[in-house]
Amino acid sequence: MFRRDTTVVPEHIGVVGYDSVATAITVRDVRAMPCAARAMLRLTDAPPGWSLALDTAYAHPVTIDALEDLSPADSQQLVVHVQRALNTLPDSGGELEFRGLPVVVRDAWVVHLKGQHIVVARAARMRNLEAAAHEELRLVVLENDQPRYVARVAGDEESVESWDLLAALMIRGQPWLAVAREGTSSLQLEFIARDGTGWHSAWRSDALTCGRSK
Repeated sequence: MFRRDTTVVPEHIGVVGYDSVATAITVRDVRAMPCAARAMLRLTDAPPGWSLALDTAYAHPVTIDALEDLSPADSQQLVVHVQRALNTLPDSGGELEFRGLPVVVRDAWVVHLKGQHIVVARAARMRNLEAAAHEELRLVVLENDQPRYVARVAGDEESVESWDLLAALMIRGQPWLAVAREGTSSLQLEFIARDGTGWHSAWRSDALTCGRSK
């Protein structure tokens, strides 16, 4: 997806996934979307399993191992490390509702940077209420088993926003994470980057909320 008023299409578009390969593709056409500010790039020769299209002149993909790609022993150890790291975080404000509840690791990814690796994980705590379950989700970036970036949302289980890691990139010598933020009727792309001061949210698209055409 990109804005319909974009006048310049990148010359070197590639698609990436969880490996370190960017596959060059061709833009077949630009298709109008139902909502006024959006359009869709339709691609030719895109390989299966890709998750993000980008300008390969500026960004290069980094290898990612998903939790299911690891051996049972390694995946279990990774889950334990994520749970321990999240259990060290203090609860305050709205987080107090979930104090003492167990952390369940929903997804975890090992990002292989040069000379080190980081862990990105999505974890949840849930509290059962009379009418519905109330859920807290956290996206965390761990370095040396220590949380360096934490994002949190909470709400009804059926409507709470979630995250998915699309790709890890090296841009100007620094790692960036491309993350999809998905709600019940919205979708956003967010980039989380590391610089000299730590990890932070570097950019987030506006929410895509347009419905299907009738």
